[in-house]
Amino acid sequence: MIVIADSSALVALSICDSLSLLDILFGEVKVPQAVYDEVCIVNKAESQALQTYLAGKVCNVTTRIAIEKSNGLGKGELAAMSLYKQLSADLLLIDDARAKKSSLSEQS
Repeated sequence: MIVIADSSALVALSICDSLSLLDILFGEVKVPQAVYDEVCIVNKAESQALQTYLAGKVCNVTTRIAIEKSNGLGKGELAAMSLYKQLSADLLLIDDARAKKSSLSEQS
């Protein structure tokens, strides 16, 4: 099973020292470069732990999905949604309500 993770979930799990749960629960974790760039900023909380955890899990997004009403969605959310579609992933781990609504409408 492939799960695409966005930054908020990764940071929250890292704070709880629980990043390994993603691997246990889902098997394969992938993130777009934009999410990696958001969470691995030097001196940002949890950046070192996330940099280590995300080694080998970063993917380039080669396709962009058309998202109506992308107002307010950040680069990371948009890239995560695109990677989810690109890899035909099983799950998208994202906490932004606008992103959830957009990704659900894309599935229809």
